[in-house]
Amino acid sequence: MDGHIVVFGCHGVARRVIRHLVQAGREVLVIDREATRQDREDLLRWGATYVESSDHRQYTLGAADLDNAAAVLCIDEDDLRNVEMALLVREMSRSVRIVVYTSNSSVNRALEPIARPGTVLDVAALSSRSIVEAVVEAHTRVLDLDGEPFTIVAVPAEDGDLRTQWGSLAPLAVERADGSPLIVGPGRSLQVSRGDMVTLIGREGDFAAQGINASPPQVQRHRRSLLNSIRASFNALSDAVDRPFRIAFGILALLGLVSVVLLLIGYREPDGSRMDPLDAVYFTAETIGQVGFGDFYFRDQSTWLRLWSVFLILFGILLVAVVTALLTNTLVTRRLAQSLGRQRLTGLRDHIVIVGLGSVGLAVASELRSSGYEVAVVDRDENNRYVPQARDAGISVLFGDATLHETLVNAGIEQARGAAVLTSDDMVNIEVGLAIRDAVGDRHIPVALRVFERDLGRVLGRDLALGTTRSTAELAAPWFVGAALGLSIVSTFYVGGTALLAARITVRSGSGLDGLAMRDIDAKTRVIAIRRADSAGLLEHPPRGDTLLHAGDSAYLIGQYEELLDLLQRAGR
Repeated sequence: MDGHIVVFGCHGVARRVIRHLVQAGREVLVIDREATRQDREDLLRWGATYVESSDHRQYTLGAADLDNAAAVLCIDEDDLRNVEMALLVREMSRSVRIVVYTSNSSVNRALEPIARPGTVLDVAALSSRSIVEAVVEAHTRVLDLDGEPFTIVAVPAEDGDLRTQWGSLAPLAVERADGSPLIVGPGRSLQVSRGDMVTLIGREGDFAAQGINASPPQVQRHRRSLLNSIRASFNALSDAVDRPFRIAFGILALLGLVSVVLLLIGYREPDGSRMDPLDAVYFTAETIGQVGFGDFYFRDQSTWLRLWSVFLILFGILLVAVVTALLTNTLVTRRLAQSLGRQRLTGLRDHIVIVGLGSVGLAVASELRSSGYEVAVVDRDENNRYVPQARDAGISVLFGDATLHETLVNAGIEQARGAAVLTSDDMVNIEVGLAIRDAVGDRHIPVALRVFERDLGRVLGRDLALGTTRSTAELAAPWFVGAALGLSIVSTFYVGGTALLAARITVRSGSGLDGLAMRDIDAKTRVIAIRRADSAGLLEHPPRGDTLLHAGDSAYLIGQYEELLDLLQRAGR
């Protein structure tokens, strides 16, 4: 093998990366110690070469033939193995390109100098944005193309063609209202109907010229009014205390109200005047609390009012003792439950529930939190290493089985505005998704489900209507492939249920793209902008059908991964 790519790992993201590299025509050598028989058969069928990892690291690296390798990808599911292999590879070869996957941002920064030439990537960071967009139902995304912001917006269509409705705005995709497959890279002459959704890209000024607001929605934390703050505090207190306390406190309040009414009716001052309401409230609290300042007393009042005072004193003492005991029990129990993460989350309204506190779950929760959303996280593992980070960020964490209705209720799913199910097990995610749909009933909330298999995601979204599916592997794999091949990936994102890739290519002299016209590029790939080699740094947008690419130009393209990868490969030949 010469110019081959070595991949350490064959599970999770690694499986998709291996398939993409083989489809790109590269020789791939896979090294793993835990490959099952099915894994080996899949690798053989795809055309990859498998080598079983040995405990002897030098022997394993020798089998990888690093001197002739184009790149080494350390994308095992174990971060420590990836770090170990990256260090050993760099010790044996100072020139080979290394791509490392870790989920620890501190480790990422430390490994960056070691990986060069190459990079360190984090699946959570690469996929969290798309999951956030799904759970908040955002229809706007901003792409940074060499320092210039371009906005992607999904807008409803009217009857007519794309050119008539949106002029020079570039259409990326069309989602038909009848549920037919997504049309990627449509021509501007395509006829659309009312109810279709069209995804467009352009500068903010281009959208403004068409009367479209392309500003990303912002969630602001507004200062609450005094009334809203009191209401929120009351709701939180009501959620926190149990039913016996509420009953006892209600009886005590009723006793005080009756006492105030009776004092207003029957109490007479020494001059014969009646007691005013404030004095009645004060004297009731004074009597129940056994303070006895002597400014008011029942001695000279009528017999029935003195009998009432005896009842008020005795029954008031009893109720105060009961309420105090129940409140103390509630506070102690809640404190213990909070320390164990098993309490009912209170005071949350219009928040987002996240199930699964892994690297992806933490990244999504942190991004939502920084965007202004209230977040509650549910996880089974009380020893989860990400819990301190989540709580330091002000994120509520609840431990429990999210497939159970009680756990979801304790997380406030009935008042939530959305949910994201992000465990690493597809079957668990499906079960939780079904439990969420059952818990919310007919109320619609957006639900984002993390799945690995693309076909499974389509079935979940189309047939079970569980929500919006997102594959972290599908979003992250192009970045690893691009890093291995030396290609520049800008972004991966979803339109409908289809993953799209944005990338930058530099046209080489004599390559397959040198002299290529826009109209000759694959129909499912859209050239968004071109930066000419001899320009003053200005982006040419939008390019026309007869526009030609020349050596040294940089082009920004968006399309489906398979077609775009083939085009990127042509740019290098």
